[in-house]
Amino acid sequence: MRELMIVIKKELTELLRDRKTIINSIVLPTLLIPLLMFGGIKVTQMIQKSNEEKTITIGMVNAPEDFLKMVKHDTLNRVINYSESIDCKALIDEGTIQTALVFPSDWTSRMDSLAPNEIQVYRNGTKDNVNGRVSNILESYNTTLKEQRIARLRIPIEKMTPFTENYVEVGEQKELIGKRVGGFIPYIFILTMWGGCLLAAIDLVTGEKERKTIETTLSLPISKFSVLLGKAIVASLLGFMPALLNLTGLIVGLQIIADIPDTFKTALNEMLNFQSISMILLLLIPFSMFLAGFIISLVAGATTFKEAQSKASPLIIAIIIPLVMALVPGIEFTWSTVFIPVLNIGLGVKEIMAGTINMGMYVAMLLSLIAFAVTAIYFSYKKFSDENAILK
Repeated sequence: MRELMIVIKKELTELLRDRKTIINSIVLPTLLIPLLMFGGIKVTQMIQKSNEEKTITIGMVNAPEDFLKMVKHDTLNRVINYSESIDCKALIDEGTIQTALVFPSDWTSRMDSLAPNEIQVYRNGTKDNVNGRVSNILESYNTTLKEQRIARLRIPIEKMTPFTENYVEVGEQKELIGKRVGGFIPYIFILTMWGGCLLAAIDLVTGEKERKTIETTLSLPISKFSVLLGKAIVASLLGFMPALLNLTGLIVGLQIIADIPDTFKTALNEMLNFQSISMILLLLIPFSMFLAGFIISLVAGATTFKEAQSKASPLIIAIIIPLVMALVPGIEFTWSTVFIPVLNIGLGVKEIMAGTINMGMYVAMLLSLIAFAVTAIYFSYKKFSDENAILK
């Protein structure tokens, strides 16, 4: 144990002398979540305000006077009247108009006879702001015409409404928000953990080769396993620390950022209680050891920092894909996903934050992560013990 602590102290001292390590592992993770939250809120507000104040140009064909009056009532709507022979697609593509509404030529007579009508709406499906505003106009116009028909037929309005929906939400606000946003939190945690473990593991193994100090380390009266385990613990610590600081930044950000909706803030504060934070951190400890051991086994044979990065960096795809899958609707935390690394953390954190975690499945996931960590350390030790690989 004493030998292991000597190695850990040596490697930590060496890493923390590097200003880049301090910035990447301490400063940036602490500021990352508050900056993302604040920046995301401000950008969303700016986009919404810009969309609300943006003038849209609507092409009209055979539009009735009452509809034109309704559209022009909003000064942000600019109307251009056309004949039926226009090419609406071409006008939208060239930017002359953003959307076009084509009414049938016999609109008035069909309305008078209470016959059904159809309005052709030409639009670009990617213009959400334009399409949403036009849909609201058409819905409002449709409601007005419906009320006029009901009044003309002298039918009580309540008889034209067969039923109404009364939604009774049985899920708690905490559960709803936890399921929806809980998947993004491990996404940030795990990516920062990967970055911290990657830089530390490469520096502790390949970096020592380049500095020509690996031989001195291995010649010490300390077992190779203690040396390897010490390096893996330090690398995992440099991966775990950013995740811990990200979590701290999230909690602090919720307290100091004023533009977060109160219901959302209250629900998140309820989710980030001592129990849920402890359960999340408990999962990240063996996972950081797994990442450290896995990366060391990959870079042990590399002779330069650049070669080590080229070997390990592409495997970020193996981290991102399960995290993205955890965000896909329909993929749930079940016994079939509880043993899949990364995916199980993404799904498990959602359940923890929603307060619906099955403790039996949680324990099984934790044990599987410990097993993966032990396996990764074993393979990294086998690679580290190969003098042809480590000393070349």
